[in-house]
Amino acid sequence: MKPPPDVSPPAPPSSPRRPRQVHRVAVVICPQHSLGSVGLVLDVFRMANQMPGAHRFELIRVSEDGAPVAHPDGLLVVDGGPERLPQAELVVIPSLWTQGPAAAASHPGVIAALRSLPASVRVATLCSGVFLLAATGRLDGQVATTHWMLADDLQARHPDVRVQASLNLAQSEADGWMCSGGSLAGVDACLRAVQALADRETARSLARMLVTELDRGPQTLYMPPPGWRRHADDDIRRLQDRIEADCATPLSLTELAATIHVSVRTLQRRFLAATGATPIQYQQALRLARAQALLEGGRLSVADVAEAVGYSDRVAFGRLFKRMTGLTPAAWRQRHAVQPLPA
Repeated sequence: MKPPPDVSPPAPPSSPRRPRQVHRVAVVICPQHSLGSVGLVLDVFRMANQMPGAHRFELIRVSEDGAPVAHPDGLLVVDGGPERLPQAELVVIPSLWTQGPAAAASHPGVIAALRSLPASVRVATLCSGVFLLAATGRLDGQVATTHWMLADDLQARHPDVRVQASLNLAQSEADGWMCSGGSLAGVDACLRAVQALADRETARSLARMLVTELDRGPQTLYMPPPGWRRHADDDIRRLQDRIEADCATPLSLTELAATIHVSVRTLQRRFLAATGATPIQYQQALRLARAQALLEGGRLSVADVAEAVGYSDRVAFGRLFKRMTGLTPAAWRQRHAVQPLPA
């Protein structure tokens, strides 16, 4: 007996594979660049290519003249000159250490190309890489950031830029640029760029792979008190020592001024010129630094920490702490508490 004919319905055609979206990322290479920062950029986007999903990133390296870059640590191969920048969706300028002004002076071709980029091309600068973008004039009138140690120099060279060293990231969606603070804040900038080019889930997965967070706090988390700067004003040094010896005691500007035989107005002017802060701001920074140390290493309640550093109002202290660090005192303790090493 013949078997019945196969009347089962035909198998449905296989669904077409979703095409990959390739995003071209141009990395500017200069002799002044930090190799660690260049490597960070390359590694982050290469690792992004390991994430599931349809988004992939193609990296090209660009130099001032299209020739290999004679870096102090070796010859760096590139893929072309500034004419390649408009071909990318994103241009990244890694950290230039403290040589941002020197790089800006020796890269007129890159600066001209950055200035004339179409609106569709985003630009991300890491740390001192912002000096190249600032030289184009694209940051004039805008809020920008860089490493806190370089902020004064950036502001002095580009007075029309509104430099805010407290920010970890600053960006203009309308103008298509982003800049970041210290060198490792470059990870934050790269993650934000991945989110802009691909999607938030890809960026979130990449952050997990990098063992970091997608959204971190401001650069004030890492800035030292304003008085870190060296200066030659011996009178102000004596006042700094006095404030540091007991930062919890309320300040009397009249008493401080009398100590060095000047008016309160002159005191304020000289203190600001020497330390970058007024006496009150300087004391506030010392109090917060002391509070951070107490939260990290001790078992005092937040209220007791506030009182120990000179704040009788716990709520006002918590509000100030969060404004300056981006975290509540309790969240700071949770993130930074000293953990005993395993036996």
